[in-house]
Amino acid sequence: MIGGKNSVCVNCGHRVRELYKKYSNTLKTTNCEKCHQVTDKYIEFEEFIILIDALLLDSSAFRHIIYNGDFKLYWKVSLVVLLLESFALCRQKLSDPANDALNVHEKGFYTYTLHHIGDYLLITFFLLLITAALGIDQIKKVGVRNFTLTIIKVVVISNLSKFFLLPILVWRNNTTVFGRSIHYALVMSHHICSLVLAYEAVGYIKSRLRWLAITLVVLAFVLKEYIRHYAAFQLELH
Repeated sequence: MIGGKNSVCVNCGHRVRELYKKYSNTLKTTNCEKCHQVTDKYIEFEEFIILIDALLLDSSAFRHIIYNGDFKLYWKVSLVVLLLESFALCRQKLSDPANDALNVHEKGFYTYTLHHIGDYLLITFFLLLITAALGIDQIKKVGVRNFTLTIIKVVVISNLSKFFLLPILVWRNNTTVFGRSIHYALVMSHHICSLVLAYEAVGYIKSRLRWLAITLVVLAFVLKEYIRHYAAFQLELH
């Protein structure tokens, strides 16, 4: 199913009644009443193309995925990314001479998976708090349930950036520690940009507060990373 009562124009975020009109066996896209552009060009695209545009940080793709598209595929993709990220961390720990391989095996892949699920929940919680503080009127309009679901979708989409961890898994032995660190830093930079742009695309924060919202999203990410590293340190101690 494409679209629904919460559908929006992917260009400007304006709420629309319909994304297309159906004539016999053909679909005709509608134009947005506000920006006068095609409401959602992605209804005619394959999901793989939409995913590529999201990885290229296209705000229109983010709006389509969050509001107009079938999100089931992206839940599945997010699960794959979660497992990939957990496998990457587990392999990194195993290859580090400073770590006890037996101890890493005991904690295992599933421990790291739970660790990353906690990351997802933590950043979602921080984004919910930020939006509640800055855009309480918007939350009242859309309802708490829709608001929470939208923020969860933002987090899920931003985590698609972790797909870029795949090259370092494949060619890990052909690079240096410094090279792996640079690769990881680039992936995390893309992830932060994706998180900011996806959050901005949902339009809960007023335009005049945009830079404040972006700053707070970045701070939420930094705080989440601090808590994650602290928890990982405590876990290794025990």
